[in-house]
Amino acid sequence: MGRKHIGSKESRTVGERLNHPARKGAIMNPFSPLMYIRRNWGRAISIILMLMCTSIIFMGGMYIDNVYDQFTYAYEDPSQYAFWVRSGNNNDVQYEAEDFKLNKDKYLPESAKTYLDADILYGSTESIMGFSNGNTWVFLKSREDFDTFVRLTDILPKDIDIEDGEVVLSEQLANNWGLKEGDVISGTGDDAEIGFPSPMTVKKILPLKGMQIYGWSSDMITYGGVILATEENTSTNPGFSDELNLFKEKVEADYPHILVVTNESEIHDTKEEMSILTYLFMILIVIVAVVFAVTVNATFAAMYDKRKYEFSVYKALGISKGKMFGKVLGELVTMDGIALVFGAILCFVTIKVLNEILWEQGLYFIRPSVMGILGTVFCNIAIIIPVVLANMRRIKKYDVTVF
Repeated sequence: MGRKHIGSKESRTVGERLNHPARKGAIMNPFSPLMYIRRNWGRAISIILMLMCTSIIFMGGMYIDNVYDQFTYAYEDPSQYAFWVRSGNNNDVQYEAEDFKLNKDKYLPESAKTYLDADILYGSTESIMGFSNGNTWVFLKSREDFDTFVRLTDILPKDIDIEDGEVVLSEQLANNWGLKEGDVISGTGDDAEIGFPSPMTVKKILPLKGMQIYGWSSDMITYGGVILATEENTSTNPGFSDELNLFKEKVEADYPHILVVTNESEIHDTKEEMSILTYLFMILIVIVAVVFAVTVNATFAAMYDKRKYEFSVYKALGISKGKMFGKVLGELVTMDGIALVFGAILCFVTIKVLNEILWEQGLYFIRPSVMGILGTVFCNIAIIIPVVLANMRRIKKYDVTVF
């Protein structure tokens, strides 16, 4: 009674107990990043919250890209028509316009021989950043011309029917201008979003992409023209938009004061105009990266100062510098990964909520910002590298004999 038998639980050594299958999963590798996070969750959370703040870069990219997306969303599909407008206001412009109209047939491609006189009007829409975007829209002078436009393109419903002085709008543009079906657009005054020669009535609001408006009025003054497909059901054929862009190159080469516009040219010109915002965003990334690198490094320095003994013991035990480097890197990358995941979730929820609120104003985040994603990744890499290197320099100076 009271005797311990070999093989009983009481007779096992400490090593045997630690190596027992039931215990193996309970002991974590001291070089596992999760072990440090679990044992120091308070400090780890503060680092994670700090790194989550880099999601401001992604949101900044969303706002900047949205200015571009809002304008170009309507032009993302290949061109189904082109239009020309006079560029400038002098005698040369008048001469070139008259000469082009007389000789236009030799420039029109075989696939786009339909030509309609049109009024090209400039309007503005409010962007998500508060300033105005300039837009250019085509308006026709007769029902026959409008019906021809509908018939030879695949943009508007084939059964659309509007009277003299009526327009159809995309839902986003209607929201941006605060309009509903039946409203009248005066087109005059300093606050007018677009200048019409006479008031236009909103006949229909359609689920079109981006900011679009179409209509006709006998009061329109035809300062330009529209080039359409020769035959029905060919405006979406492969290569049709390429022919329109080739037409643009030929006309502008011979007539310097005539501007031909296609979907592709709208997107190209907008990219060039937006380049200044891209540069400003890059500067923002660098500033945020420097600020957070300094802040996180200071926090890590304080944390690792309290871990001098731990790393001194590792050195005394002969743990290689590579393994200690991996430990430091692993801990920071793990916390950064957690921060990126939670930051992404926070951004996703924020964008969903903002889209619900902003749609009534005709504003909408269309797609994730590639520039914002790349900027966030760059920012986090720019934080991790100097922090890891700085802390490795500190670890090299630790010596167990001083404790």
